[in-house]
Amino acid sequence: MQKTRLLFVFAVCIAAAVSCKTVGRIAAKYWLNREIKEFVSNCEDKAKLVVGKENAHKYCDCAVDVVAEQYHNYQDAKKISLIELLDFVNRCK
Repeated sequence: MQKTRLLFVFAVCIAAAVSCKTVGRIAAKYWLNREIKEFVSNCEDKAKLVVGKENAHKYCDCAVDVVAEQYHNYQDAKKISLIELLDFVNRCK
């Protein structure tokens, strides 16, 4: 009984942590989930040339929120130049 209760509490904590990240994401206020994933993927492809593959995900995961805050419309965000993208990425260092 005690193990079942402990397992239930652990599962609830994990679920809360995962959902809090989604809710806390600024980009989710403006963009669809698939748009966020697409942006991060495209950003990683470009940023890895400058910051390295290891850091690209970390920086782009941050940059998506910074970009979405400035560009509420995803279609506008898709048009930013590589220089602008790298500026956003550099804000996340």
